[in-house]
Amino acid sequence: MKEIGLHGRGGQGIVLSGEMLANVYFYEGYEVQFMPSYGAERRGSPSNAYVRIDKVNKIYNRYAVEIPDEVVVFNMTLLENIKVKENGVALLNIGGNVKKQSTNAKIFLVDANSIALSLKLGTPAMPIINTALLGAYCKVAGDFSFDNLARVIKEKIGKNADINIEAAKLAFESVREL
Repeated sequence: MKEIGLHGRGGQGIVLSGEMLANVYFYEGYEVQFMPSYGAERRGSPSNAYVRIDKVNKIYNRYAVEIPDEVVVFNMTLLENIKVKENGVALLNIGGNVKKQSTNAKIFLVDANSIALSLKLGTPAMPIINTALLGAYCKVAGDFSFDNLARVIKEKIGKNADINIEAAKLAFESVREL
């Protein structure tokens, strides 16, 4: 079983991202469990979503995910409060470079904000980065197809799906390991 945490702030599409990621894995034949977690339900407050997947076994666990195997960090202001398992994976939304901390986790970087703004997804104050980060995660995880991600984006986003798929594609192509 693999546990994935998505961490950001209200208004960044964390819950929608978790739902889309769960759907992608479902289409890939995984057993899936999706758990949104948010407090005040207001723009800017911390928001998390967790996805559990297993290719073979049904998932009966109902307890909260405390330390996921992999994390996707939408907002770097939350980084010091996020944990990832030993030898896990962290995908960070960051424009510049970051100094690698003393961790055994693999760190990946993508500038989802710049990608979203270049495609006019959102505003400079609140770029819409969820589909870009899912595109980058698709490449980092390597266990689901970009075609299924595009399928889910079309299903969930509707009329603006094409521009969101383009954001996912650009992030898929530009994500890099630290």
